[in-house]
Amino acid sequence: MFRPLCLLLAVSLPTLAGFNKPLQHIKLDYGQNTTTVVFESKGAAITKVKSLCDCTTSSFSGTKLTVQVDTSKFDQSVDKQLDVTTADGKKTRLTMRFEVPQAIVLSARSLVWQRGAEPTPQVLRINLPKGSPVQDVTEAAISGEDFSFTPAKGKNQREFLVTVTPVTTTKKAFNRLIIKTSSTDPRYEGVIVYLQVR
Repeated sequence: MFRPLCLLLAVSLPTLAGFNKPLQHIKLDYGQNTTTVVFESKGAAITKVKSLCDCTTSSFSGTKLTVQVDTSKFDQSVDKQLDVTTADGKKTRLTMRFEVPQAIVLSARSLVWQRGAEPTPQVLRINLPKGSPVQDVTEAAISGEDFSFTPAKGKNQREFLVTVTPVTTTKKAFNRLIIKTSSTDPRYEGVIVYLQVR
């Protein structure tokens, strides 16, 4: 007997998770320190919750799970998860996907030169997006003596350029370029760019 392909596929698919939205996207604001996320099961009562991060605390009643999240240390987009057991015996991993706005946008997180290549300068672009709590880049410094750099203002008031050049590429080198800002919030006080001859 002929069976439609869609019916066969429906029969072979695994059972869906026991929650309406096991993955939730949360968009944070600049400087946001806490947020609350609510999950709802599809009918079975929640009996146990295990957090996979110490940044979360949770409470549940019946089919509703409320999660309080400390987002004060989130400096980039990140997933946080919980393992939940319901009265029907199902175990479900719930995911909170946090989108963290970048107060400092870099053209690269690292600058790399190949050993033996020409020690040509590379330009790092630092942008402070509109709405960013960071108002200014105040300092740039390199840890170590394997690279030299020249900072400069970009085409607008919220763009900064740093030109970095290795002293030599005949040997391996690994230093850090430390960018400091005017912000007093630890999340936005500065960023590190890795410099490497490899």
